[in-house]
Amino acid sequence: ARLEAALELLQQPDTEDVTFTGTTSQPPRGRVIVNPSGGVLLVASNLPPAPGGRTWEMWLVPKSGGPTPAGLFQSAPSGTAFYFRPGPVNRSETAAVAVSLEPAAGSAAPTTKPVIVAKL
Repeated sequence: ARLEAALELLQQPDTEDVTFTGTTSQPPRGRVIVNPSGGVLLVASNLPPAPGGRTWEMWLVPKSGGPTPAGLFQSAPSGTAFYFRPGPVNRSETAAVAVSLEPAAGSAAPTTKPVIVAKL
């Protein structure tokens, strides 16, 4: 069901597609696809699996104020990641989508520097 919803998101006329590279020496690469009513889709490569007790967390970064959690995910052993967060996204108030390494249960705010920042 999530895959079907993600594919449907790609077909919407108001969907925005943003290419990103990360902030590390061998940065993750990929795309963040945002639709105001459908959600956010992250497709990445070169994102290593999170170490034990840790996970990747997506953040919606507003134009003002602190980031809000947008979900937890793991990357594959090959370094690929596919994560879909359904639901509305206020594009007029969102500046970026970011990903950071967090404790396995997630965090209320980032505890590490984001390795992905896709400016919208």
